[in-house]
Amino acid sequence: MSSYEEVVERAAKNIGVESSVLTGRAETVLEENKQDWLNAGRSEDDARLMALRVAARLIRSDVDRAKKSGCEMYEGMFVSVPRYKDWADLAYNKMAGTLSTANETMIKSLVSSGQVTVFTKNGEGWTKHSNPALDAKNAFSEGYTTSEVSDLPDNHRFADGSTSTAFYLVWDKASPTWPSGDSNFKYGSPRPQKELSRNCTFLGREQGTTDKPVLMSVRLNGDLAQTAYPTYVPGTIAMKGGKNNTAYGKANVSVFNRNDDLASMFTGPPSDLIGDIVTVKLESLDEITGYVEAHRNDDGWWDTLAAVNTEVIHIDPRDRGGFIVTCADLDLASMAPSVDVYVPAEHESLVDFGVGSTVMVVGAPWTSREGEGRLSVTGWWCASAIQPSVDGGWDE
Repeated sequence: MSSYEEVVERAAKNIGVESSVLTGRAETVLEENKQDWLNAGRSEDDARLMALRVAARLIRSDVDRAKKSGCEMYEGMFVSVPRYKDWADLAYNKMAGTLSTANETMIKSLVSSGQVTVFTKNGEGWTKHSNPALDAKNAFSEGYTTSEVSDLPDNHRFADGSTSTAFYLVWDKASPTWPSGDSNFKYGSPRPQKELSRNCTFLGREQGTTDKPVLMSVRLNGDLAQTAYPTYVPGTIAMKGGKNNTAYGKANVSVFNRNDDLASMFTGPPSDLIGDIVTVKLESLDEITGYVEAHRNDDGWWDTLAAVNTEVIHIDPRDRGGFIVTCADLDLASMAPSVDVYVPAEHESLVDFGVGSTVMVVGAPWTSREGEGRLSVTGWWCASAIQPSVDGGWDE
């Protein structure tokens, strides 16, 4: 064992993680800082050791935050990480469209029912159309009143195509107080214009147990929803456990640490686990249209996940790091459109394969207006990039 490996093993033992977790984090740190360290006169060996020290401190900090937050450590892999949704933005856009064509009667109805507060231009100021019960923070009752204000509130949006009609959605019109009796700051207040949410699927178990890995719903809210975790990569993550195989991420705590040794907890590589992970395994992208037509009226249709083996036909670097990996059917006679896998900069090291590789793509199947089969990719795995190893990795 080399001196570097001995240092890794000793440091990993001190912070309570597998050596592969520490080396994986150190590689990321090295990629981000190596050039700066070399420019400062450090040698290659010095840079490796500096990266190792930084990685050890970062992991120790992650573990400490997890313990203090009340989260538990889970081990496994993400199998589906869809794009995040901004529910507030969707709601504001919908109301902006409604108000763009609303007459006075409709505006009064929306305001009276406590859905929205509207502002209309009045000379140099604005006329505020609001619900008086919400204004006074009293128990809700329908009502309508107007008042004059000189400026618009910070949290406002204009109706589509208008500079004379502004509004904000009411955050809460049901509960003036919390169950504790304290005032509810959301009651009658403007709803934030940004409410991010992402629901992922994780195959794993609580660390320290020998239970069979199960599919879990992982819910990410707020800024954490902008985190895109890698799919089909084994590792650990701190989360708050909930009921019905649901876990909740926590900002600055739910950091995913890759650990290839954890692949041994699964019965085989991702391609062997598909039956337990997704709704259907399709033989080709060409089959999407027929599958959608046959099942679009089924209960729970929107939760469908499909897996398809494809061939990489192009890899295009993105301007800000990462890649767009374009995949097509393995059958050269197929006329199905290709699918794009967007790999963010923080995951670009996973693209260690080239054109011609076989990639399993996972996502939600649908059809375009022209009737073409499409797949909204929420996960991917390249079998050719994962090799058997006695020290860890998928056992194929």
